[in-house]
Amino acid sequence: MTSEAYWDAIFAGHQAENLHYDLWLEPYAEMLQQRSGRPILDLGCGAGNNTLYAAERGWPVIACDRSGEALKRVNERLPGVPTVRLDLRERLPFDDGIASAVIADLCLHYFSWAETVCMVDDIRRVLSADGLLLCRVNSTRDQEYGAGQGTEVEPHYYAWEGQLKRFFDRAQVDRLFRGWALLNAEEQVMTRYAKEKQVWMIAAAKR
Repeated sequence: MTSEAYWDAIFAGHQAENLHYDLWLEPYAEMLQQRSGRPILDLGCGAGNNTLYAAERGWPVIACDRSGEALKRVNERLPGVPTVRLDLRERLPFDDGIASAVIADLCLHYFSWAETVCMVDDIRRVLSADGLLLCRVNSTRDQEYGAGQGTEVEPHYYAWEGQLKRFFDRAQVDRLFRGWALLNAEEQVMTRYAKEKQVWMIAAAKR
């Protein structure tokens, strides 16, 4: 099963009315509000959890995902929100400096190190001069969701249950965001899923 087909199968079973979000963006709400003159790009938006958070607060947001089924769920719940189908391994289809912020929630940890570096560099390109990147990525402590399991392809990058998945330690976080103003990087527990998920929550500003 291709990655696109894998995610389409997952999101085809989602009900738009059941969409909900956790409040991981709340500490940055004031900063996002101050920058709300330009759109927020929600990369790897899935069914639209973080898109819903932004739209409810009146912030312009563009929902972006590789899965057509995911974007259908966004359209059903939030018909006024623009959507863009894209592949994060390719150059983002946006002009330089277009976005006030980029949200990349649980979508940057499926790729080789070289691909991940290119993605983060391209995110910086589309951000405005004072733009923010807010993201969550798998922690090496995330054993409930595959950390240390499967075949190691690169350091902390595993082939597991038919998918490739990366897990970050602090050294990799610092390495990936070298050249950014790192406002926050801390390990947190997500409770949105059936099992607790260990992630890095990262806030970085373009510089």
